Amino acid sequence: MLIRCVAHVSLVACLCGAPLTQVMADRLVFGSFRALENAQNWAQKLTTTLGNPISRASVEREGVTWHRVQSADMDEPALQALMRRAAGAGVTYWRLRADGSASTAQVQRDGPEPRLTPPARITRQAPVPPAEPVDKQAAEEQETAQTRSLPQTSTPAQRPRASRAHQQLDVDLGLETRLFAERGLAGAARVSGSVSLQPEYYLAWADDRKSFTFTPFVRLDSEDSERSHADIRELFYSYVGTNWDVHVGAKRVFWGVTEFHHLVDIINQTDLVENIDGEDKLGQPMVQLSMVRDWGIVDAYVLTGFRERTFPGRDGRLGLPYKISGSPRYESGAEELRTDFALRWSHHVGAFEVGLHHFSGTSREPMFDPLLSAGGLELRPYYPVIDQTGVDAQAIYGDWAFKFEGMTRSGFGDRYSAANVGVEKTLVGVFGSSADLGLVMEYMYDERGEDAFNTLFERDVAIGGRLAMNDFADTQALLGVIFDTQRDNYTISLEASRQLSASWQLNLEGRIFAGGKHLSHYNTLLVLTDPDYKHAWLDSEDYLQVEIKKYF
Repeated sequence: MLIRCVAHVSLVACLCGAPLTQVMADRLVFGSFRALENAQNWAQKLTTTLGNPISRASVEREGVTWHRVQSADMDEPALQALMRRAAGAGVTYWRLRADGSASTAQVQRDGPEPRLTPPARITRQAPVPPAEPVDKQAAEEQETAQTRSLPQTSTPAQRPRASRAHQQLDVDLGLETRLFAERGLAGAARVSGSVSLQPEYYLAWADDRKSFTFTPFVRLDSEDSERSHADIRELFYSYVGTNWDVHVGAKRVFWGVTEFHHLVDIINQTDLVENIDGEDKLGQPMVQLSMVRDWGIVDAYVLTGFRERTFPGRDGRLGLPYKISGSPRYESGAEELRTDFALRWSHHVGAFEVGLHHFSGTSREPMFDPLLSAGGLELRPYYPVIDQTGVDAQAIYGDWAFKFEGMTRSGFGDRYSAANVGVEKTLVGVFGSSADLGLVMEYMYDERGEDAFNTLFERDVAIGGRLAMNDFADTQALLGVIFDTQRDNYTISLEASRQLSASWQLNLEGRIFAGGKHLSHYNTLLVLTDPDYKHAWLDSEDYLQVEIKKYF
């Protein structure tokens, strides 16, 4: 076990030290501050808002030290994607070219909602930076650039009567290999390969107040027929008003702040054949109305239709050791045609951000009914109707971030409560380098204990470290360990990425499942009947995943 863990970590070390073909790269600057703490707070907030690592760097000018908040050096496709997210969140920036010159800043305070690009998680509202002047050069560059950029918030008479539409098409092509330490319980192969394709088309017009987004996704897998699938991740129209906006179509919406377990995230169905971490989501048909007020943002959702959870097949990996029936059962008489509803209020005050929500509808997490068929035991999903009320909150103080997610839910028998509590400390410039290290600790609690059939996190502690090299290749790595405090189970997870060139990226992911009871193909029934074997179906699923992505 130790050898496998060391081998995984060693591969990341080799990855970080690999040579990189030199390409020209620019960065985005989001302002400069005299106070170090203000710069760190603003960088931390932008990292959460934009779903991209934002750091700070010290700049000397006329005897004064300014702390500049900026992105890493990025190739053109990545930079354009970050520009769109910043414009959509209403965040002011200017572009610093590799030769030291500055170019046009983009400021669109009433732009469309930031679009979700997995695995990034983007919040709806852009935070407000500390009230402190930026350095003179940056201010002059922004002021000059803004006179040449898109029209800012203004009266109708000040806006042009017509604006040219602009569009963009990005295509991600991925080649992936999974290597497992053992064969699966049902004899599944140790090696599998797949190819994925995800185009993203974006069209905006009428001063960016109207837009259309289309993001299909398809994967072909060499071993698992269930993992070979296609989906419409996003297909929606947006209209942005003065202090409100509406979105109609299939979207992805993320709620939550904690790292290891997304407790309150409930709008979208999980695409479990993609990854066991639950971060890949199916597109959810909806009508979303957002109202922006001084006292916060209110989001109302009408969720038109339900989507079943996807599961790996018998020849796939990282799935339960049983066949999952393709004929689910529903509590609602309308079955998958039921309309669900959700309401969320979110606000931030200084360094404190909070969101309150209520969801009423068909549960995205199924229960299972055991069935005997000609092929043996299989599980039939059952989707009850639930009500969930919850909160997610985050407070940032200097290099510290404190996070909380909590909820109470009915529909799975008696009403129950669950919570995640986390703290994160960012070490800037570790060991005298330009790298930043974030230390993360979280505790996951479910009051049902061993009766919590729909989660593996009842009394678990997670410890991790997030390393951002802040280098030319945007090298990043996240290593975490999750311990079950009631049993001997633990999981080691590793994620890392590195840009190979302007349009190529290497992603690495691995997990080790260890401790606890051992399960064989002779006693798989214990997974359903004995809480001590709840995690045991994963003990033969240790894997390493390598993916190369090409961006067009």
